[in-house]
Parts: sequence; C-alpha cells; structure tokens
Amino acid sequence: MKVTSAWIAVATLAAGMAMHSSTASAAIVFSDDFNGYSGQLNWIPPTNWSITSGSVDLIGETPSGTSFDFYPGNGGYVDLNGTTGSPGTLQTLASFAAGTYTLSFALGGNARGDGPKTTVVTLGTFSQPITLAASDPLAIHSFTFTTSGGNLSFADLLGGNGNIGNILDNVAVAAVPESSSWAMVLLGFASVGLLVYRRRAPTFRVI
Repeated sequence: MKVTSAWIAVATLAAGMAMHSSTASAAIVFSDDFNGYSGQLNWIPPTNWSITSGSVDLIGETPSGTSFDFYPGNGGYVDLNGTTGSPGTLQTLASFAAGTYTLSFALGGNARGDGPKTTVVTLGTFSQPITLAASDPLAIHSFTFTTSGGNLSFADLLGGNGNIGNILDNVAVAAVPESSSWAMVLLGFASVGLLVYRRRAPTFRVI
C-alpha cells in the first residue's frame, strides 16, 4: 500500500510539533528588570509591585541617578531590606492562575559584608528559600513548578543588619503549556492524517 504525500506531510507536522512541545519556550506572562523606576530608599513601587511588610530599597543605576550600585552594569535593582530595620516583602500586584510556570530571577548577596541572608520566594503552593553569603554574585535562579496560583513574592528573613538585604533583579514568569493540550493537538493531526490516508488508499477488485 502506498503512503500518500498528504499523510507524510501530516506525520511530519505532528512529529515537528511533538519535538516543539518538549523544547518550546513558555509564554512570558510577567517580567520586570527594575530599570524604569527612579531610585528610592524605602521604595514605594508605582506599578507592578507592592510592599506587604517591612521595606525595600530601589538602588543601582536608575533614571534619577546612581546610588549604592553594588552590581554595576545591571541598571536598577531591589535591596530586599530597606532602611527601616525591617526586612521587606516585595509582592506582585498581578495574581497568577493555577498552573505550571517557569520563574526566573537574578539574586545576589548583600555585597556589604553582612552575614548570610535568606530570601523566600513564594507563588501559591510553591515556596523556595535561598540563602546567600554577602559575597555571592548576582546570578540567575530558575524554577519550573505547578502551583495553586496567587501572587509572587520575595521576602527576606530577619537576620544580621536589618538595613542590608539580598539583591533582586530581572524577574520573569512564564506559563508552561500543559502536556495534555499538546497531546490532544497531536492526536487530532494523527487522526486527520489517517483519514486522508484511508480515503486515498487504492482499492482492489477480485475478478
């Protein structure tokens, strides 16, 4: 029996989509690099974020000038312990639906010789503490997880100098497509391909 070109095309497309589904980048649903804000001690975010406890500082190289630039070349970023002596909790105004997400952000040590600081990252049922020494560089952290949904928050825990915290930058949240959705799409293409193949398959008459 001859395999039709239509079936080959559909099978190729399905295989391509299967490969794509395992390697495709998730869709970005939130991002902030803190570069568009004016620097401010005990920062009051004008958009995207709220401070739900304690205080944070917006420092680095900002449109209003440069102050406390511990990581030069990275624009503006957040010191998660402001200047009130109370570690801050920085939380998104946006609330995320239940689902699977990839979260990435840059987090660095306090860069001022204080003791280790712990930042707790939370989004719904996902929670991840990260402890950094003062000298730890600003580095990307990435997690993929399934959660009940809610607001994303970064909170420094009390410890050492209450005016010195870990440094946060370049936050991004991406929604990961559900594998069941891809499976349904692939099944649909396979079914169409099989139907096309059966309709075009040659028939034989017994004489």
